[in-house]
Amino acid sequence: MTKRDQPIYYEQLHVNQRRIFNFIKRFMDSYSYGPTMREIMIGLDITSTSVVDYHVNRLVEAGFLEKMPSISRGLRIPDHYLEPPTSVSVPMLNEVITNFAECVPCYGRRHEIPVEWLKGRATDDVYALQVNTHLMYDAMVNDGDVVILRRQNRLNDGEIGMILLPAKNETRIRKLKYEGEWVCLEPLMSVMQPLRYRRDEVQVVGKVLGLMRQF
Repeated sequence: MTKRDQPIYYEQLHVNQRRIFNFIKRFMDSYSYGPTMREIMIGLDITSTSVVDYHVNRLVEAGFLEKMPSISRGLRIPDHYLEPPTSVSVPMLNEVITNFAECVPCYGRRHEIPVEWLKGRATDDVYALQVNTHLMYDAMVNDGDVVILRRQNRLNDGEIGMILLPAKNETRIRKLKYEGEWVCLEPLMSVMQPLRYRRDEVQVVGKVLGLMRQF
């Protein structure tokens, strides 16, 4: 076996190669596609794309990366180096959006959520919302908490969602119970009283997938 044929282990890689490999792995966990050379350069504060390209080529030679020719973002990590991701990155919003077709997430702001919250669905319709209103205390949600929503305008009976009351210009997190032409908004705290409205008085903004809180 020649020196070139001998396997190279992770610990034997140049420090920049380990940094680049780990960066690409994190990037692919979040976005499901590989970064560009420029994104690696900026993300790791490397001096130039040529330096990135050099180390990427060494990683390819060592078998830690694969390059898909003539494909944009053609870097990939061989399956045996991948582990199922435990979290995914979703856009962060500052306010409740009623028309998601016109939704433009805050530039550069994203939030990590547990991957199991998606239940196998794509992240395209999932957003994080930072709460800045006292009107959600009945759902045990405080200012600064982050609510994770899947955009949809209809909830099944008993599901928890973000509810907009247009007449009051108020937003609540409630469990919905349908009663013919009426809908009952049940609080998540038993000490609070439910609210009852006609269906046309209530607008569903999204289904609540979870709440993330920092202490």
